[in-house]
Amino acid sequence: MKVILLVLLPLITFTQDVPIGYWKDYLSYNEPKEVTIANERVYCVASGGLFYYNTNDNSINRVSKVNGLSDNEVEKIKFNNYNNTLVITYKNCNIDFLKDDVIINISDIKRKEITGKKKINNIDFENNLAYISCTFGVVVLNMTKNEVKDTYKIGDNAQYVEINQTEITEDLIYVATSEGLYSASKNNLFLSDYNQWEKETLFNNVLLQDASFSGITSFNNTVVAVLDKETDSVLIKHNTWENTLSLGFKRPKLSKSGESLVITDSNQIIIISTNLQQVKIETVNNAFNSASKLENEIWVADKNLGLLRYLDQEIKESITVNSPISNDIYSLEYYLNKLFICHGGHINFSLNKLNNDGASVMENYNWYNKDFFDLNRARDIVSVASFNGKEFYASWYNGISVMEDDEHIIKYGFQNTNGVLDTTFYSNNRIQISDIKFDNNNNMWGLNSQVERPLFVKKADDSWYSFGMNQDINGLYFDELIIDQENKKWGVIVNGGIFVYTDNNTISNFSDDSYKILNTNIGNGNLPSQNVLAISEDLDGEIWIGTDKGVAVFYYPELVFSGYNFDAQQILIQEGDYGQYLLSTEKINCITIDGANRKWIGTEAAGLYLLSEDGIEQIHHFTKTNSPLFSDKIVDITINNQNGEVFIGTDKGLISYRSDATKGEENQGTTYVFPNPVRENYRGNIAINKLVNNAQVKITDISGNLIFQTTAQGGQANWNGLNFNNQRVGTGIYLVFSTDEQGFEKMTSKILFIK
Repeated sequence: MKVILLVLLPLITFTQDVPIGYWKDYLSYNEPKEVTIANERVYCVASGGLFYYNTNDNSINRVSKVNGLSDNEVEKIKFNNYNNTLVITYKNCNIDFLKDDVIINISDIKRKEITGKKKINNIDFENNLAYISCTFGVVVLNMTKNEVKDTYKIGDNAQYVEINQTEITEDLIYVATSEGLYSASKNNLFLSDYNQWEKETLFNNVLLQDASFSGITSFNNTVVAVLDKETDSVLIKHNTWENTLSLGFKRPKLSKSGESLVITDSNQIIIISTNLQQVKIETVNNAFNSASKLENEIWVADKNLGLLRYLDQEIKESITVNSPISNDIYSLEYYLNKLFICHGGHINFSLNKLNNDGASVMENYNWYNKDFFDLNRARDIVSVASFNGKEFYASWYNGISVMEDDEHIIKYGFQNTNGVLDTTFYSNNRIQISDIKFDNNNNMWGLNSQVERPLFVKKADDSWYSFGMNQDINGLYFDELIIDQENKKWGVIVNGGIFVYTDNNTISNFSDDSYKILNTNIGNGNLPSQNVLAISEDLDGEIWIGTDKGVAVFYYPELVFSGYNFDAQQILIQEGDYGQYLLSTEKINCITIDGANRKWIGTEAAGLYLLSEDGIEQIHHFTKTNSPLFSDKIVDITINNQNGEVFIGTDKGLISYRSDATKGEENQGTTYVFPNPVRENYRGNIAINKLVNNAQVKITDISGNLIFQTTAQGGQANWNGLNFNNQRVGTGIYLVFSTDEQGFEKMTSKILFIK
């Protein structure tokens, strides 16, 4: 059992910078699925994320690993009014209790080795006991002792069946299973023995004895069960099980509120009172997933409209969370204070995903979406580039769509590029763009798979050109593209190494062009592996390569076409008494360079690394175990170099980490200090931002006494609030002086410190 204090952060804090070293959740909270009422809080599960709406102050609050949850991908929630505890279950069968803003983790089911399918289907309560219905039986949790009390495995002749829901009445425990309904005496001390359970047989139709039941509950001393079939599936137990409620529902969900029964279908909700009177809410536009009733209010998790509050059968509130449309991430880009999440992609480069979510865009911490229809029916968006107020969205199916001021202005394809954006050799309508980038001359370059001339460019004057490299186009797929400081184009060939292309700055003159295909051979790249997955240029012009066998660096990329040795080198690091190559056992998915020229490296299964400028020193190694990271599979990384926020795309969604480095300014102007003033309860680092690159920084008191000095990480210096004696400084005003590379020193800021 693990206990964690939940640090609840209202949504408004997500419009502000967080301190250095802190994490921020950017999960999708789209398509609400589950809802439960917990006093003044209404909790909702959406896209696997959890949030609650506070009815007292109307705030929306996210709850995730960032502020205390034990895991990701929430599936079920239910509030126990008896002990004021929220039970949270996860896709991997982990369980959290949330009691008075303290998280208590119960990981027994997650850790248990079970043959076959392992899934939690439902949560039910009796006083301090939680009955967790699972694919292998019922797990009973004691919510006072925070431990497993018992496990019931139920089925004829020890052929244990899946339990879909459990219900406890005054005398009996009922379970709805995949092979009928079972019951047993609540006071039986041996319920772990399957022989103590009896199958319900009193049905008008004998075939129902072995039918699959998706749910069971009770209200007003009446037990109600749901058959797992298309329609007319609600049965009520009188002396026998009878189909006395002909609702026409398809697999409805049952919940109870006091003496009322709430039945939820995709487009209607029926409230049944003690005298079996019905109140119905119907809709043609909504997509109800779950409903919870409190007195005369009904809260509904609606897939299309968000978290809804109904009063007298009318919508009074609609709660939506400012977030991306999806947790699916293919790539991340950050341009001009905008973050782009591309939700598209492909299946191993060959098959299309047919993803229509387009891209989610965050500007000033507000999210909006550019989907299939916004982009003029473009799907599988894999890359975005921005220039001169226009945004270019590259599709692995439909060419390039261009947006300006939220309006689609053109889609580039075969016809309007004179065939430069060519279709694949096997199809006359599929254009597989893998990446696009702008060079310093405002030309847009990109890569197109399975065509004769895969490297293409749209010049600033809107003329188009393409370039071939004499490759067999069948299965010729490309991934990332970069343009180095000498304007050479480097591109990843899937399972084929790297190409380097130079047009010698004469795009329209093909006669002076050169290219090389780099592979594992000495003298021709010396890559650790043909399977290159990431490529990035650092601030010194060195090219860093990520492969399925670690990292390599081209220290002299300017020599590629010179005839001299330019081969990539692996970095030798010391491990105990032995040396080994950097991350040679890891599959490297992405490499991103921060403002201090340090390397952020994302792996397939080992989390996230931050390495020093030369790659030799490990500064951080974040995993899902030692940090709030949602997953150890890192898909992509991008950085806001103005404030040091590192955006980390995982296969479970987006998260960010506020690092201590930013991009240096060309000329020293006014600095930005965060936080300022420094309050008495603040113990994090103080960021002094917008400095020139690697500035020398001194901090003095108002009398000129030196308190602290350091060197900026790129354009940001960091101070922990301590003096040279490791004592926290007292209340007062402190002066910040910085020296640029020419040695000129000036005061750049003041910091108010409150102790």
